[in-house]
Amino acid sequence: MRIFRHWYDRFPAKLRTSFRRLFPDHFLRWYAHQKTDVYLISYPKCGRTWLRLMIGKTIANHYQLPEEEDILLLRWKERVHPQVEHITVVHEDKPMFKTPQELETTKTRYAGKKVIFLVRDPRDVIVSSYFELKHRSKLFGETSYQRQKDIVNDDMQTFIFQERSGIDTIIHYYNIWANNRHIPKAFLLVRYEDLRSDPGKEIGRIMDFLGLKMVDARAIQDAIEFASFDNMRKMEMNEIYKSEMLKPADRQDENTFKVRKGKIKGYLDYLSTQDIARLDQKIQTELSDFFGYH
Repeated sequence: MRIFRHWYDRFPAKLRTSFRRLFPDHFLRWYAHQKTDVYLISYPKCGRTWLRLMIGKTIANHYQLPEEEDILLLRWKERVHPQVEHITVVHEDKPMFKTPQELETTKTRYAGKKVIFLVRDPRDVIVSSYFELKHRSKLFGETSYQRQKDIVNDDMQTFIFQERSGIDTIIHYYNIWANNRHIPKAFLLVRYEDLRSDPGKEIGRIMDFLGLKMVDARAIQDAIEFASFDNMRKMEMNEIYKSEMLKPADRQDENTFKVRKGKIKGYLDYLSTQDIARLDQKIQTELSDFFGYH
């Protein structure tokens, strides 16, 4: 398998695409899983693009790698360096389109893998999810994002408390991972709020988790500055990358940007006192203490 991967990953992109068409999707998913050492997992709108840029830029700085889009965004076809574990970034189980009852309740497929689990206050996540699904789904063409855009009602309150894709789905998804965190070979919880308050410390923790113990603080600081809100907004506005993940749906409407606000407790700007109280009650009584959002 290792020899096959070594040669396959060196094929031209068009040839790899033609080759993959010969195999069923389940085989391709199995193949991708086999070569993955570390999964970066999150519910959407938890700051994953920001985090992957900081990780990618730190590794590129440390090993003096070319600052290519696929390296910086962790879309690796193979290990970028012999000392760096292969990282795969996924919204596993596509929870953003499901009801709580439809979510997978076991994570046994991650046994033997490392998992970085990124979370953000569910109250901020649900508001950001509303804007993402309402305004950005058209960027993704005929994908699950496009087909599921009808789950977003014009009324934010309705979306937040509806069964599919609402706050209950987020809470349930977090709780499932809290209950399954012992299954991976190693598990690291990263909170968006901690990344905001002390990004250097958090990226350092992640580098240690990846087995990269001697990463220079300057490499990390440069990555933090590179992935700053202002710089990411500029990159998105100027469409620096080909990826749709960092591209606005409408340049004239900030709510259609991937880098929208990134504010902690931003949900307070959009919700009524009654809705905030209802969300607070759910977080207090239903969300695992493991995440520290009570």
